Amino acid sequence: MTLRPPRESPSSNKQTFLADTCSQFGVDCRYDLLSRKKKDARSFRPQQSIPPITNTTSRNESVPKSHREEVSGDSTGMPLGSLEANSGAAFVRKLGLKIDPANAPRLELFAWNVGARQPAPSSIPPASVTRPVSVADIVSQDEMRLLAATFFEKVDPCYGFIDREHLFHQLGRRWLPSSSESALSYGPYDAVLCGVAAFGHLFSRRQAPQAELQLVEAARLILDQHMLSETPSSVDIVTGWVLRVAYLRTTASPNAAWMASCSLMHLIEATGLHLEPTSDTVLGQPAEPCDPEVRRRLFAMARHLNVWISFELGRSRVILHGATSLPPTPRATGEIFNLLPVSESLDPNKTQDYPDLESALANVVEIVHPHPSHTLAQCNLMLCIYRRLRGLDSVISGALLDRVLELAKKGLRASRDMVAANSPWHQIANVPFQIVCTLLAIDSRASLALLGDAMQALRDVALAYDTDVMREAYNTAYLLILLHQRRKEEDTKTLRGVLRASSAASAPHVEVSEPIAESNHSLADYPGFSWLSDLVIDMPGLQNFDLETFLATDTQWPLPEMGM
Repeated sequence: MTLRPPRESPSSNKQTFLADTCSQFGVDCRYDLLSRKKKDARSFRPQQSIPPITNTTSRNESVPKSHREEVSGDSTGMPLGSLEANSGAAFVRKLGLKIDPANAPRLELFAWNVGARQPAPSSIPPASVTRPVSVADIVSQDEMRLLAATFFEKVDPCYGFIDREHLFHQLGRRWLPSSSESALSYGPYDAVLCGVAAFGHLFSRRQAPQAELQLVEAARLILDQHMLSETPSSVDIVTGWVLRVAYLRTTASPNAAWMASCSLMHLIEATGLHLEPTSDTVLGQPAEPCDPEVRRRLFAMARHLNVWISFELGRSRVILHGATSLPPTPRATGEIFNLLPVSESLDPNKTQDYPDLESALANVVEIVHPHPSHTLAQCNLMLCIYRRLRGLDSVISGALLDRVLELAKKGLRASRDMVAANSPWHQIANVPFQIVCTLLAIDSRASLALLGDAMQALRDVALAYDTDVMREAYNTAYLLILLHQRRKEEDTKTLRGVLRASSAASAPHVEVSEPIAESNHSLADYPGFSWLSDLVIDMPGLQNFDLETFLATDTQWPLPEMGM
């Protein structure tokens, strides 16, 4: 059967859940999300509680093709063991199997980013070309200045690897007449300008204008041509590659981002940017002079991108042996690179025991980051360490778990703030989705109390970026909660049956096969139940709880008398 959600009542903002319908009519539903073809997929709209859920048997068409080939231990041959250490995809799969093996989501990367960049209605994708187009032919100098300002306002605080003064100096030269001696001619730096401008569009518009698509393609052609040439790559080319990988992580498929990040690491090694210059080392030295701070930041950015993309996909990262580069000088506003040592220590090939992971988790949750993008990265690292601890079947102390939940709250606020600011970092989708799964795995009152905020944050992202990827992520989170609810209801029914059976055994003269409307007896009349009555009296939260009615009837849970 196919269930379609009713529209919200104008007088209520609460969502109508499909589980109520199933319970009311006693339907044993098999939920299989988005099994229809993309062309039939309904748009995610605020008035819908959730898009239709169909009981089909195959989810293959539900996964966006660009995201489907990356992670699937049972469909692509990727061994699950290589994913279990850090991958959120494996965590979601194992969580679903624990809740309901028959309906668990497959091993896939949900909420990898907000989805492929959607062209604006007036945009026409650029025609296929074989020669790079000059950045000056795509945007004007004034437009470039505005786009660069957006980059340094929204991107640079998190991904700081470009010298602002140098970029604006080069920008001013690029639009000078070609006859001017100060003019910057077409060359490698166009890849940097194109990448910065593309990010400026990405972080200022929900949909991609034609100029953004042209800028991305122009930068790609410049970088690819230099990779095939015999000319040693310059620092400008490496900078362009960092921009390209960062843009792909936010907009493209996992496979494309991972391969680009590996290429970037190899390029870093080929140019020697992973080495501190010394007088006795010739091989691997940079082909051109480079500011030490810029060089360190480029290497740190390359490592950061490659480490996390590899971890999330459960694939090998590129390790440059013999690297001597020092950490970048921290900024006063905080630095994402400060998380690199802990991130790299989580390599699946390294054995870490409980004390090490617990100490790492405690250190991570104590860090205070003022910038939302840093908070999201910190939260992502915290969730990864927590998954590692659960993989060891470790028991986390209550105090540390409280701090984990507190950081999760901060992460959810950061995600919603960045959605409002039109800053589509990949983690605004990934972090809320993984928080939903983590809260279900913790399964405590405190974690479940935070579940509503997590779903609202994920819904905000899905409404702001109406893509197949976000609809699928939201639906999958909804499915996991729904299955969790059904398991709880079944557990409650089992416990109620045990209590009723025990009541019958203690008082055989009472007929319990049918609901008892009224009774002249109290619990005190039944041997062995006086302690239970005293317990109800002693607990303030159960003052209005009619225990006799609960034991004698099939009243649905939750009971209205309890105010739940």
